[in-house]
Amino acid sequence: MGNVITVTREFGSMGRLIARQVAERLNFKYYDRDIIELTAKEFRYNVEELAAFDGQRISAFAKMMYPLGLGNAAMQNQVFEMERSVIIDLANSEDCVIVGRCSDYILREINHKSMLNVFIYAPYEKRIQACGEELHLKEYDAKKYLEGVDRARHNLYKNQAGVNFHSTKYRHLMLDSSIMSHEECAKYIAELARAKFHI
Repeated sequence: MGNVITVTREFGSMGRLIARQVAERLNFKYYDRDIIELTAKEFRYNVEELAAFDGQRISAFAKMMYPLGLGNAAMQNQVFEMERSVIIDLANSEDCVIVGRCSDYILREINHKSMLNVFIYAPYEKRIQACGEELHLKEYDAKKYLEGVDRARHNLYKNQAGVNFHSTKYRHLMLDSSIMSHEECAKYIAELARAKFHI
């Protein structure tokens, strides 16, 4: 089994950017929405068909409001189970950083010495500001996506893990990304990982 860092994050906290920098610092593999693509390849599905996005013009941000796609409940459960299988395979095979997809919950039973579960958040106004500066979203769109994506992630986590999205149950570190730069956040997480994994 590899050393695994899971990163769950609020929209606009720049958690994905920070997670990528953590992976680069540690020379770990990095996975986020590409997990669904791995899932699709493994089961020989078209990504758009698997998520029921096929033929629809949906922005990358809007797709975040539908983490298991637009299909019915049975299709969404199928997507989740396929992603779960891929996440477990990744964790068992290599050192990696996995963003979202309830990965901290999915991997809850593996050796905790080999895992670091991080939750990245930030105050609402800081997230709105980051959406404008980093994601180039207008304030109206930033507020719409911030509310919609957070709600979708809350629902996904509640439905699959049975606890609140902001729960500390499966997390080792809760980090407010607004208190330092993205680079400093990544450095802090990487240093904690090195200490925990003895690498």
